Amino acid sequence: MTGSSSFKVGIEFESVLRAISKQIYETPMAFIRENVQNAVDAIRIQALRDGIEPSDPRYKIDVHIKGRVLTVRDNGIGMTASDLQNFFWTIGASGKRTGEAQKAGCVGMFGIGGFANFGVCDKLEVISQTEDASSGTYTSLSQDDIKASGVAIPSVTVKSSNDAAPRGTIVIGHLRETPNVDELRRYLRDFVRFVPILVTFDGEKLSQSKFSAVDDRENLKEVGDGVQTWRDGDLAVTGRLFEDKGHALIAGIEGLSIGDEAINFVGQIRFENGAIDAFKRGFKLCATQIGTVIGVSGRLDSDRFMPTAGRDSLDSTTTSLLGRIVALLERVAVEKVLESPERIAQHTRIFRYVVKRGMVAGLDHARVRLADGSETSLGDIKRRSAQGIGVYFGTAQKQALNQIMQARGHIVVLLSADQFRRNAEQSYLQQFCGAKPFDGIIDCTEHYKELSRFERVFLSELEMTISKSYEVHNFRLLPGKLTEDIPVFVREHTGTAPIDIYVDVRHQEIVKLESLGFNQLLYSLIASFCREYLGPSLKKWSPRFFGDGAINLEMLAKRRSELWILLKDDIGTVRKGGQRQIVTRSDVQVVKVGGGGQAQPEADAQPQGDKKPRILHIIDDTGQTELSGFYIRIPESAFRAYGDLLPECDSRGVVWAGNKIMYVASDTVSASFQYEIRLDEIVAAEVNGTPRAEGAVPLERPIQEMFGGAYFPIPQPLKSFLVPKNNVEIRLELHCDWIDMRTAKHWAAEG
Repeated sequence: MTGSSSFKVGIEFESVLRAISKQIYETPMAFIRENVQNAVDAIRIQALRDGIEPSDPRYKIDVHIKGRVLTVRDNGIGMTASDLQNFFWTIGASGKRTGEAQKAGCVGMFGIGGFANFGVCDKLEVISQTEDASSGTYTSLSQDDIKASGVAIPSVTVKSSNDAAPRGTIVIGHLRETPNVDELRRYLRDFVRFVPILVTFDGEKLSQSKFSAVDDRENLKEVGDGVQTWRDGDLAVTGRLFEDKGHALIAGIEGLSIGDEAINFVGQIRFENGAIDAFKRGFKLCATQIGTVIGVSGRLDSDRFMPTAGRDSLDSTTTSLLGRIVALLERVAVEKVLESPERIAQHTRIFRYVVKRGMVAGLDHARVRLADGSETSLGDIKRRSAQGIGVYFGTAQKQALNQIMQARGHIVVLLSADQFRRNAEQSYLQQFCGAKPFDGIIDCTEHYKELSRFERVFLSELEMTISKSYEVHNFRLLPGKLTEDIPVFVREHTGTAPIDIYVDVRHQEIVKLESLGFNQLLYSLIASFCREYLGPSLKKWSPRFFGDGAINLEMLAKRRSELWILLKDDIGTVRKGGQRQIVTRSDVQVVKVGGGGQAQPEADAQPQGDKKPRILHIIDDTGQTELSGFYIRIPESAFRAYGDLLPECDSRGVVWAGNKIMYVASDTVSASFQYEIRLDEIVAAEVNGTPRAEGAVPLERPIQEMFGGAYFPIPQPLKSFLVPKNNVEIRLELHCDWIDMRTAKHWAAEG
């Protein structure tokens, strides 16, 4: 070949379209949301031009379904033939990136919405007409047209039409399958119920519900003096604080400003675990979960909220802003909780926050139990200690010693069983009351010489867990009986001397595990024992953690560079693609507790060969482990890279929306692990007897490390979506990654 030549880049349009419709828009019913959202945007711009409110009755969006034909009609601004060609039928182009569209509050701006329809449509017809046009334009494209074009760009059919007159747009989708009409109605209502524009579905009104700052106002008690302003640097949130009859706090938000800029921002935050629904002028963008210590849920509406291209999450700027707002309101709520002993009793999760944020001094109203069975407040103990009365604390009740201590006029406080509350109480007593351990110096009263096989296995597994999970190596495990009836005690030494860890392998907390037998479940529970009893102490010496208990993801990523991928110096990076898996009944491994505790697979649920089970079913009829239920495995690459970090995350929950289920595990300081599962169906889980297409629940059962992997518990509402029945296959697409707010970096597992 001589000289030079050229050729045009080819494109397999059908494959590109499949990626757009099934990857970016991962919900099977996103086409109805996308078309209605476009209609909402069109009417918002028209209302802005007309100078009237979008709620005016002259504006309307109608959705109709007849068989497999879905029609969405609006009387918004409409599109010219040129607009249809350049914007609707051009991937990546959008007519809503203008100042007018921004002022009107438009949601769409990515320019790919029209093609999302081909995820479920064989043919798409779009008819549109602008107000000043003598006639409108009909356009259409079908799957047959796309296939016939091969590697060329397909041609859209164009002709004149007055069907959309006098103004507006009609989108007609010819679906491949007959839809579930009731499911579509529920799905759409969730997104448009607060939209001020009238939206109907086969004649039924779905929209125009009032978006109030606080629901059920008549049953709430206002806390504080009217409207308050809460500040954090240049951020100022305006609102009111309320309390329900159960002492739960709700922040009714009425405004937001950043510096001198006032921002439209309204909604409510309830300080309980759950999801936050994000809206933009009444249109729901998504349900999201923000990592906090005490937990938040609710709904918020703001023009500042921006979704990602797939509309299933918020972009990085919005997420960062929302994180700042929630952190500010969380601090405000904790300060208000600390003012009342009743609120403190209701919000036990604040103790973790109080310790992490150095707010122990505010625990005056927290009530504690004394050795004689009575109760008093920490503030009262502080006042009495200032009068010269001795204060002691402990975790066990020794009647004889109590009587001697009390006869001498001392105060003996029995610390709470909850780890975080216990740490907070002890810190307060030591800092402000000069308290000393009631237990005295824990001592070993008997050193065990002859150990049983179970005792040796327990110590061996405990030693391996300490070395592997915390990378602490300079320690000794000393078996023996401890004073005050405790199972384990860490005695620190100065200098380079090893840490002495006394373990009472004959304590009931340990002995009860012997009946499980020597299997994966036993080893998993030994690891849980280590984290519960030794974790707080070991983190102080572990290179894996910062001083505040946060996981040092930066250091671990460098150590495991062959396993981790740093995606980008931007926590807002959106990744697409994942590991596609098919789960059947054969992927379920049954582990029965009792009778030696050996894993006993059911006849129809036996993994073949070395196949690692994707689903665990732990059956504990005795109730001794409280682990009964189903568990789902994280992908192998994720477990190799950072599976050992997950059990160290104290805060764990799961949120679902559309066809996506996301597990979130956080150290509550800066690091958050996200395990996203996408299905081929809408997750309409029952919550309090009502099916909901989105929701969130905390995980009560711990993560299990078995069969060479890590398993998250499956909450009861999600069981039917993740656990296969009989010969039914469940198709899953899995994504795992870490987000570190401290360094604003985002990691995924290699491979």
